[in-house]
Amino acid sequence: MGSIEIKVVGDPQAGLPGEVTEAVALTGVATAQQPANLSNLAYANQVSSTHLSAQNQVARQDAMNRLHHSILAKAVNQVQDPQPVAARSAVAAFSGNETAQALADLRAAIDAFPSR
Repeated sequence: MGSIEIKVVGDPQAGLPGEVTEAVALTGVATAQQPANLSNLAYANQVSSTHLSAQNQVARQDAMNRLHHSILAKAVNQVQDPQPVAARSAVAAFSGNETAQALADLRAAIDAFPSR
């Protein structure tokens, strides 16, 4: 960047030294730069906020993926690894109750009639 040179021309009769008027002029320049500085600060805040939001979304997505994987793994484990209680209840449902016996009797009665 280049340098800014300010030349202040004033009435020597006014009674203010040249250094004071130069300081006032430089203060005016610094004040003129303030909107640009505020705009840069607002942009930096927006970029930071967007970055944090993206990090939060990635973390949330990772947590949901881990949850889905654990649920799927538990379901697959239950399907592929039946417990002895499940086998026993299946046998009891088909052979150890009155409804199953009644169905077997009806089937035997139907099979006893000759088919045409």
